[in-house]
Parts: sequence; structure tokens; C-alpha cells
Amino acid sequence: MPKTLITGANSFVAAQIIDQLIALGHFVVGSVRSSPKGDEILATHPEYAGKISFVTVSDYAKKGVWENIMKEGEFDYVIHVAAPLLDDPRLSDFERDFLAPSVDGALELLKSAKEYGKSIKAIAVTGSVNSITTGDPSDTRVLTSSEWLPLSISDAIAANHPYISYCVSKAETEKAIWKFVEEEKPDFSVSVLLPALIFGPAIQPVKDLKKINYSTDRFYDLFSGVLEVVPPTSFPSYIDVRDLATAHIRALTVPEAANKRFLVGGKKYYSQLAADALKTVPELKGRLPKDSVEVPREVAFADVEEWNEKLGLKLRSAEETFGDAAVKILELEKKFGA
Repeated sequence: MPKTLITGANSFVAAQIIDQLIALGHFVVGSVRSSPKGDEILATHPEYAGKISFVTVSDYAKKGVWENIMKEGEFDYVIHVAAPLLDDPRLSDFERDFLAPSVDGALELLKSAKEYGKSIKAIAVTGSVNSITTGDPSDTRVLTSSEWLPLSISDAIAANHPYISYCVSKAETEKAIWKFVEEEKPDFSVSVLLPALIFGPAIQPVKDLKKINYSTDRFYDLFSGVLEVVPPTSFPSYIDVRDLATAHIRALTVPEAANKRFLVGGKKYYSQLAADALKTVPELKGRLPKDSVEVPREVAFADVEEWNEKLGLKLRSAEETFGDAAVKILELEKKFGA
């Protein structure tokens, strides 16, 4: 039975990865920032009992924080999902709240994995298309997995904006990862996945409907009654969270993914696409905003289809992604009496 460590275990993306890992026969060790977070996962998914355990890591960037975990873990694989959140209002300073925890968090994990994780074969990291682009319409490049964000640390400091801070921290973290791989030459491989927007059913622990996770919250706006008209599109591409979970797991063993960064998913997205998919959900009749007149934007990805194929992905349709996401939220509405 493979043993896999996953960081940020109570997050939207990690929840789907855990679900698939367990289905594939892995024993999962999830890192959480406090022990109650692990209890919440088991309360949400009692079927995981005996198939998952938790380690508490309150500060991912603290020096040596992973040493004992790696010494005792005997992991076969690691999936690093944890990262500063874009929608956390407490995160206001680029260097303190985004750059340092993201870069140092990744490097501390890699250093301890190299020093003590002698059985680790591969590490997959949740990166972002924001390591390549902010998605601004003025960026007309044909994007490939070898491109980089044309913004620097000084740009992020000058901008003092959470989204720019997030994008630049993603790029700088990735650069630090690849510098580590080049200089330290670990025995394990590293893969960094670069998805755009991530949608789909939220199966992580949810305490209330006011904050599920960033993309699900924005999606829920489409039928929660807060919008009169379908809103403008934030980024013109997406992937289903379940397809992204599959991509992470396959990246651990697909030879072509070893020591590579790659775009994944790449499906065209515009807000009206999601709204149209919701029209197929009978329970949402009368709850949707008025249609948008927005002209969908295009983003040109040159090699995303190639990487989807290498990973053996069969991407879900918009109706599946947004329909299933809506059904899950409707279940949560019943749970919380909304």
C-alpha cells in the first residue's frame, strides 16, 4: 500500500486528491494547521477511518518543521497543495503574507524530503497558471508551459494588491523549487501543475455557506441571490477539481511529468458558460441572474492538450463540472437550513 503525504489536507483541491488516493489504495497522511482540522475531515468523511492520519503543521515555513514528519513517515509520495489563500483578508503584505510563507514553505518541505525522506519517489506541487500570466487581456502571448509571469517582486511590492501578490508569489515559489531541484539533485522527481480557475463539487469540511472556498464562493454567487446579472469573467480558462486531482496523482508516476512544469486542463471559461450549465439543474429554476452580454475572451495555450494527453485526462464537460458543483451546494443549503 503506497503511503502519501498531502499538505493542506482540508482544502478544496486536497479533498478531491485525498478521495481519489484512498480509492486507489493509498494510505494518506494529511497535514493540517491544527488538530481539529483533521477531526473535521473525518467527521465529513467517516468512510476514511483507518485509511488516513494527520500531522499538525501550524507554520509550513518554520525551519525544520518537516524533519520529524519525514523521518517517521516513510512516504512513497508527497503532494504539496498548501499555499497562502487569495481571499484571506488577513493577508495584506506581499513579502510577509505571500512570498515568505509560499517560498519557504515549499523549500522546507523539499529540504526535509531530500534529507530524511529516503523512500520518496516523487513530489507533485499545486502551482498555478498565474506563474505564467495574470490573465489580463493585454497579455496576448501564446502561452506554453515554459513561459513565466512578466512581473517581479518589486512589481508586487509596488502594486500592493492581493491578486498581484498571489501571482508573483506563485511564480517566485516555482522558481525557488526549480533552483532547488537543479542544485540539490534530489533522488525524487518534482512536478508542478499549472491549472487556471478550479471549479467542481466542494467535498472538504464546510462550516457555513458564507465561506466555502474562493472559486466555489464566486460560483455560488450565480444562484445565491446576490447578482442581478451574470458577472464579468475573471479568467478565461478552468479545470474541474476532480480532473486536477487525477492529474496530481498521475504526475507522481507518469515518466514524462518527472521534473517538469506543465499547464493542465485549459478548458475555455466565461461566466455565462457556468450560468448556462446551471440552467440544466431543475432546482435552480428562478434562482439565476439575467444573462450576460459579455463577449467571451480567449486565452491561447499551445501545449495544454499535449499535457492532458500525457496524463491520460478525459476532461469533464461544463454540465458535469458546474452541475455537480451546484448539487453539492444545494446539499449544503439543506444541511445549514439556507
